[in-house]
Amino acid sequence: MNLKFLASTIVVACVAMSQAASDKVVGFYPYWSQYSQFYPKDIRYNTVTDIHYVGLLPAEDGSLAFADENDAENFKTLAQMSKDNNVKLIVSVGGMEAEGNLKAIASSDETLSSFVSNVSSWISENGGDGIELDWQNVTSEDKEAYGKMVNALVDGLSGSIVTAVVYPSAGMDAYDTEALNRTAYVDVFMADQMTEESSEVVPNQSASYVKSTLDQVSGAGIQSDKLVPIIFMYGKTFAGAQGLGTSHQGVGSGNEGYVSYAELMGKFDAPDYKVTFDEASQSEVAVSKDETIVFMGIPSVKAVAQQVKNDGMAGVAVYDLSQDHHEPIVSLLVTLGLELRPGVDFKPKKK
Repeated sequence: MNLKFLASTIVVACVAMSQAASDKVVGFYPYWSQYSQFYPKDIRYNTVTDIHYVGLLPAEDGSLAFADENDAENFKTLAQMSKDNNVKLIVSVGGMEAEGNLKAIASSDETLSSFVSNVSSWISENGGDGIELDWQNVTSEDKEAYGKMVNALVDGLSGSIVTAVVYPSAGMDAYDTEALNRTAYVDVFMADQMTEESSEVVPNQSASYVKSTLDQVSGAGIQSDKLVPIIFMYGKTFAGAQGLGTSHQGVGSGNEGYVSYAELMGKFDAPDYKVTFDEASQSEVAVSKDETIVFMGIPSVKAVAQQVKNDGMAGVAVYDLSQDHHEPIVSLLVTLGLELRPGVDFKPKKK
């Protein structure tokens, strides 16, 4: 046998497997989308492979409920349309201020068993392909309980997808990486870099920031092929600033300075803004006479997708689906798809 040929064949196969694995495009769909008149029918299902619905709240006894019961009918539609379009639907369990209940559940074997059973029953009754554990503000004291819950979900939800989201800005010491490596994939959430408390404008999120965060997570022991970085589909505005490194007078227009990517593209139709790509950080910045906006646009999102593909990671997620632009030529979802899923036709369907 030609060992040199065999070795080269294995290398080629491994590279191909690595590249093939980087094809996941996850879109977050929070329950509050209904209040901005964005519904399941408005999702462009051909642009995503998975949808994460936010979400379900756990009670101390392990029971589950919609974070907003008014969204129950929307979820039924979402489940059916996801199924019809061959898109995996993952239900996020936990979220803000749920860490106390999750800790209480994990502290009792009986309650944890009931919780896993309730999750399984909920999916069977309501639809979906699995769950995402969203245990926020986890501390090193919670590490054993966290790992116990992840393992219980993986073992108890056979046939369903189990994922988790991590928040590395608070440190990785709290996470049981062995347990996380048993999940289907791990979403990596990055805190905003730019806040009103920042004295000078810096990128809110950038391709370089994403890379350093992913390096932190993989360095803690989570397999690279499990990682899915979450890209923000919003910009942040700062009044009085005149570009990166300049001072500001606080947040500007929008919801406390937040402006969706789709809204930004509308703003930039006018000649009031000069939009540039900052090579150093690999992020976008827009400057007018009144404000500076920092955001992730096509060049920076493309850079993240290329990194994910080159490093054999699982894919990229966006937060959230309602904030993308509907036109393919400026869509961030299409930008990701062209890199990670080049065989897909992203042209809008004729009505």
